[in-house]
Amino acid sequence: MRSFVKVFLVLFIPIFIALVLTFYFTHSMMLANARHELLQEMENKWVILALQSKDLAVTTPESHARLTEMTQQTSLRITVVDHGGRVLLDSRVPFDQIASMENHKGRPEIKDAIYSGDGFATRFSDTTNMQMLYFARKLSDNKVLRLAYPATYVESLQKKFTVQVIWAFFCLSLVVLLLSLYFARKVSLPVQKLNYIADNIESGKTNIHFPRFRDPSMAKIAGLIYRIYAGMQKKNLELARDQQKLSHIFTSMDQGVLLLDQENIILHANPWLETKFGIDFISGISLYHAINDIHLISFFSDILEQSRETTRVQLHDDTFDVSLRQIEDQKLLLIRNVTKQVEYESFKAELTGNISHELKTPLALIMGYAETLRDTPDIEKATRLRFLDHIYDSSVRLNDLINDIIELHKLESIGDTFILEKATPLSETRADIGALYAENSEKELLLNTDLTEVGILPEHLQSILINLIDNAIKYSEGKTVVAAIQRSEAGLMVRVDDQGPPIDMADRERIFERFYTCSQSRNKQHSGTGLGLSIVKHIANLYDGSVRVETNDEGGNCFTVRLQEKPISPEIG
Repeated sequence: MRSFVKVFLVLFIPIFIALVLTFYFTHSMMLANARHELLQEMENKWVILALQSKDLAVTTPESHARLTEMTQQTSLRITVVDHGGRVLLDSRVPFDQIASMENHKGRPEIKDAIYSGDGFATRFSDTTNMQMLYFARKLSDNKVLRLAYPATYVESLQKKFTVQVIWAFFCLSLVVLLLSLYFARKVSLPVQKLNYIADNIESGKTNIHFPRFRDPSMAKIAGLIYRIYAGMQKKNLELARDQQKLSHIFTSMDQGVLLLDQENIILHANPWLETKFGIDFISGISLYHAINDIHLISFFSDILEQSRETTRVQLHDDTFDVSLRQIEDQKLLLIRNVTKQVEYESFKAELTGNISHELKTPLALIMGYAETLRDTPDIEKATRLRFLDHIYDSSVRLNDLINDIIELHKLESIGDTFILEKATPLSETRADIGALYAENSEKELLLNTDLTEVGILPEHLQSILINLIDNAIKYSEGKTVVAAIQRSEAGLMVRVDDQGPPIDMADRERIFERFYTCSQSRNKQHSGTGLGLSIVKHIANLYDGSVRVETNDEGGNCFTVRLQEKPISPEIG
């Protein structure tokens, strides 16, 4: 009976849980689709109403009457709000009471429409005394047209779907229950017999009576278990003798394995040791007779004389993790070169510290200003807006920092194995760069080149130009930034010139390091992430190039990146 219950539960519970999850997610998806369709319908009706903007452009009793008539026909509540949040028209409110309505700029959908273009919200309306769905979008004259629809449609769908889902779930659960009972009964008896066999094997019996099985598959399994058990009994003695030595000697052949006796006579040494240390570890001779290097003798002597099982040892420029194990009257040394791992851990610790330090500043500013806004609800509007500007600026800096870290990680991961399938047309690059800075910078950008295409990935070329031009725009005091792309015998050259002030000589070698920024910033109003020039240098390395900075003829800075163009690889396939 116990096996029957176990089999039944094993069959029924997973299927029942899967059934519950399936119906739950199906029900949620259907409701989400219904809500999405309703919002889409509201958006379509907004477009239709926006086309009739002449009724929304003026605030008159006649335009209000037309909106009221639309509301009676469609159940939509139509509201027109100006850019400052003042209600101009509302089809659910008498015309003479609109002027006394509360300012709507604080409504979520109105706020999103003003600052983002579209706004959605669901909440209880004091005007209509019911739950409403809101959709708002800015008109061409900066007014906001908002539509509201009662949420009763979604609620009715929810009730309808819920009833259907409950009935379907009940019926399928009943079917699963009956099938589970049937298969549990069919499987439980053979399971009891197999359990009897397992108990006898576990108890160590040698002569086990195997019951008969009507099912051919179960009979085959029982016979296989018996043959495996009998074979294991025969091999146990041999495996017990050799298992310990073999498991230690041949555990890992990508590291040094050295087996010595109590007198330090070499019993076994794998080829890794001979390749790494350049010494023939001949079996049968003393370890110290095989070594003629004083540093290597000291290396092994320190390992064999220390009492710890595991230690880290330095030899010349390499670092090794050494494990010393005592096996009966023998000593097993496992030697692994962890030089790269140690270097990587050091680099990772330094990089993590730098990233943590750089992230703390914008996070501290965001938290400080946000805490002030939270704890001071009656703060002056001008101060609140200034704090919000600081929070936004800090979040932008944090976002830029994270994006630069991600880009630098991608560049470090790609290596030099990437393929250039086609040349990059400079016309597209010039258009993209020009469009980017035409609207986002007050300084004039000149991008000069007589080339039509280059053998550089477009994203790499744009990253070099954007990082160098951004620096020039941020820190230069002049009104013009000049960029040039030229080709010479030395390779492709990307050059960006600004009009000063020049970078100090002491900083010129360090500005390409991660997170390094000049102590005497050339423009106190701007602060970079400290990764832009590091990204430029890394891209230059990918193309066997270099980057440098020097003073130009105008007293400003000239950043020059030299690159070796990649050959075009033919398309595969």
